[in-house]
Amino acid sequence: MNFRCSVVLLMFFAFGFSQKLKVMSFNIRLNVDSDKENAWPNRKKDVADLLTYYHPDFFGVQEALPEQMKDIKTGLKNYDYIGVGRDDGKEKGEFSAIFYDTKKLQVVKSGTFWLSETPEKPSKGWDAALNRICTYAIFKDKISQKEFLAMNIHFDHIGNLARIKSSELILIKTKELNPKNLPLVLTGDFNLTEDTEPVKILSQNLQDTFYNTEEKHYGPVGTFTGFNVNEIPKNRIDYIFVKGFNIKSHRHINDRRENLLYPSDHFPVLADLQF
Repeated sequence: MNFRCSVVLLMFFAFGFSQKLKVMSFNIRLNVDSDKENAWPNRKKDVADLLTYYHPDFFGVQEALPEQMKDIKTGLKNYDYIGVGRDDGKEKGEFSAIFYDTKKLQVVKSGTFWLSETPEKPSKGWDAALNRICTYAIFKDKISQKEFLAMNIHFDHIGNLARIKSSELILIKTKELNPKNLPLVLTGDFNLTEDTEPVKILSQNLQDTFYNTEEKHYGPVGTFTGFNVNEIPKNRIDYIFVKGFNIKSHRHINDRRENLLYPSDHFPVLADLQF
């Protein structure tokens, strides 16, 4: 087979067949000294090891402080991130960043907006207790050249109006940022169970990967543990929503550290997608 024929065949396979994508949402729990044995310095290597083992093509983090962002980037090979601190749009406050495998994905466009009445600048919306943000990116697969929109959020833990309005804003932005109607992935800690109005607003417009997977969901139903290893969590507050993808599998990762404690107070959510 000559070189030209080989190139043509390679392009045929790259563009003609569906592309796999492994996605994760992971609230890593901010760095708090009072967590004692569960404090970040005692588990940051375990978080990096978990991420290295499952090796998502991209993952959204929540509650990541600037020093934690640096630790994650240092602990992983061939990953970079997009995102800013929620308090000043730079380095101050928690990040809801998106890390991505630089060998597989290329950033076409990226940015941040605040979940508020003034999404273009650092702000606290409606009845929220804290500033909340959404990080987004249009990624291009380096082999297939296919593009998709990724969004990552962390909803407020107090303001119910803020959470409803945040869901509505997210849906508006999915159209505004995606004029080509690319496949979409929305990851995040929503601080809400599936029976609440803000989650229903999203699940009525996007696919919840927990329910729409080809293979049955694997792992506990709940995602928030509070570091309690003696009870199985019941509350699912972390989600991966999609549009335009086939959902192959879905999992809540309840792996433990060597000391039998959890790497975070939330289980990572992992979904295998195809588009």
